Amino acid sequence: MSVELNDPKTLEAIGILAGVLDDVTGPDRLECLMAANALRQVVESRSENALLFARQAFESLDGDVRRRVENDATATAVKVMEQAQRRPNPRMVRNAPKSTGNAFLDALNSGGLKTERKW
Repeated sequence: MSVELNDPKTLEAIGILAGVLDDVTGPDRLECLMAANALRQVVESRSENALLFARQAFESLDGDVRRRVENDATATAVKVMEQAQRRPNPRMVRNAPKSTGNAFLDALNSGGLKTERKW
């Protein structure tokens, strides 16, 4: 399985997985924290060696813990995507002048008249 370490979405997904591992409680907590730190190293270094180490750390976790973490990470990723869809894209939002509360002055300020004076 190939992972593109320069892709911002991939790095975001790795960060989400690390965050979920941080929240694991119980007897596997230490191993989960070690795997989370290894994943953060991947994000920082974008290194294939770091990715290999993080993969090994994650795969060494108990199968039930891995499944629970995968489910929680998937749910978190879905929430992140839904929130991103609700936010307007800053490239698509036009820099509109602030409203004065008066429709006539707003029309003047929006460039309807060729004047340097703004009301």
